Amino acid sequence: MSEHNDRRSRKDRKSRAHDSVQGEGDYRAAKRYRHDVEDFVARADVDALAHQAAPSSAKEARDLALAADRGRERSRGDDAADAGLMYPGRKPDAHR
Repeated sequence: MSEHNDRRSRKDRKSRAHDSVQGEGDYRAAKRYRHDVEDFVARADVDALAHQAAPSSAKEARDLALAADRGRERSRGDDAADAGLMYPGRKPDAHR
């Protein structure tokens, strides 16, 4: 039966091959992620991991704080059309 003569709704006609394709709202991936996070938190010693990830020196702590500040500053008012804001030192594209 050709698709033009098929009286079923478009949703019902969808082939099974397309059922695995999801767009931006990938609910199965979100469910897997939540499950994995819950499993990790339940099994891992999160406090010990946090202590291991802590800066090992005052210099490292200062560098991390500066990087965090730079990241926060960059996130304020980013304009994708202005390459100078997004990438300091890069000149704006003359073609735009």
